[in-house]
Amino acid sequence: MSSEASTSQTAGASGISNEILPVDPFRSLYVHFGMLLGVDDFQTLDAYHRGKMWYHSAWLHGTGVVWGLGVNLPTKTTQSDEQILTGEVRVEAGLGIDGLGRELLLEHAACLNLAAWYEAHQDDTDLIDVINTDEETGDIIFDGHITLEFRSCLTRQVPALSETCDNSSTSTAYSRVVETVKVCMYPGLTKPATCQDYYRLKLLFGLVEARVDDEGITLDSDADVLAARAQIMAVNDAQRPALCQQWFNHFAVLDGIDVHPDSPTGTSNFAGFPRPLAGEVVLANVQGLRLHRVDEQWVLIGGQVDVSVRPCILPTNTIQSLLCHTCLGRQESVDDGSVPPVSGDAGGPRIDARSVQMQGSEKIIMTMTGSPLMKASVEERGFSVMAFDTRDGWVSCKIKQVIYKAADNQIEIELRDAPAGVLVRLTVKGTGETPILGRNRIPLAGEIDSPAGSIHQGNDFVHMFKTRSGS
Repeated sequence: MSSEASTSQTAGASGISNEILPVDPFRSLYVHFGMLLGVDDFQTLDAYHRGKMWYHSAWLHGTGVVWGLGVNLPTKTTQSDEQILTGEVRVEAGLGIDGLGRELLLEHAACLNLAAWYEAHQDDTDLIDVINTDEETGDIIFDGHITLEFRSCLTRQVPALSETCDNSSTSTAYSRVVETVKVCMYPGLTKPATCQDYYRLKLLFGLVEARVDDEGITLDSDADVLAARAQIMAVNDAQRPALCQQWFNHFAVLDGIDVHPDSPTGTSNFAGFPRPLAGEVVLANVQGLRLHRVDEQWVLIGGQVDVSVRPCILPTNTIQSLLCHTCLGRQESVDDGSVPPVSGDAGGPRIDARSVQMQGSEKIIMTMTGSPLMKASVEERGFSVMAFDTRDGWVSCKIKQVIYKAADNQIEIELRDAPAGVLVRLTVKGTGETPILGRNRIPLAGEIDSPAGSIHQGNDFVHMFKTRSGS
């Protein structure tokens, strides 16, 4: 379901068709002296160069807006100097690239009449599903999204020789194919495009969260990236760029191996191109469109445009300039932003000492900061609870169970009995044989203000407090 806002951009064109010129990026014409050339030969010659360019753009640039293509709901001034909506969605001139690597050039601004679009599609199921009706006013309210899509059309008729067996009386044929575009609108909102490829590199740069299995354990492939990231953050500023380059190359290779098309490389029908074969570029969401009935006609009285959902493609020189900001290896935090990072720290989890408290008489709770914990490492051997009694001295408190609540990043220690003394000493291991580990496989670094921990050796968290009975 769509409505075309702009079709041909060339005078004399025959109209939009879905004809696609041949694309053959891996087979070219081999010319020799005396060779007779026919239609298929010229098509092969043309398809090779077209296919090479589109194949390159599809794989190495992807889908997005290159420049322009602003989207707005234009207004006009009435005789009483009132600003009202014209009832159209306007797309400014610009350039995009679709998922097949095709350049989508809109040479002039194009407008789509929303009332006419609604009249044409009001009975379509997809639109009915997103429509709300104001019972008091009868206004129609719905959301949609705007796309730019590739089209081609034939133009420039020239005299043509008819074949012997051709009974047609046509003596002319089109001699040009014009690549053009149309602006379309579809019901419902679209989400920002996300690409799952090169996930390791995105995780290395902290752009995505580590993936976990059904038990909440970080996938091994992602854990390797987190460990590498922690190693990068642990070295000094002079060493960081080289180490970052080393790990970048390592994970780029692994990510590249995982990327592949759904079909093997071929010679037609865009085989070997990225999947899915997106033939459009999303330009914007149009939200809260409100049509009001006036004199048997629909009039647009409200709505807003959100262009943040569109993908954009940056020029190489712009990317180079942006990368200059990071060439000095600026220290970044691997923490959650709630506390300042410790210089040189490897990124192990830490405990907020202020959160440690007794619940009832047999439960100790505490809250972690930084990396979530590796659940399997949160076991009794990683904890020690001692109570001081003025008569018997230090007495060990038997631990019944330790529970890690990943959703709250909180640990609960349940004791078998209430502490024998008023003063309690809690030790959580970041050293030794059984330290508590973060999902990045780095040992506990102690409390928030503890010294920096390494990827091999963290810090124990030691905290003394009084039970409520001794407060």
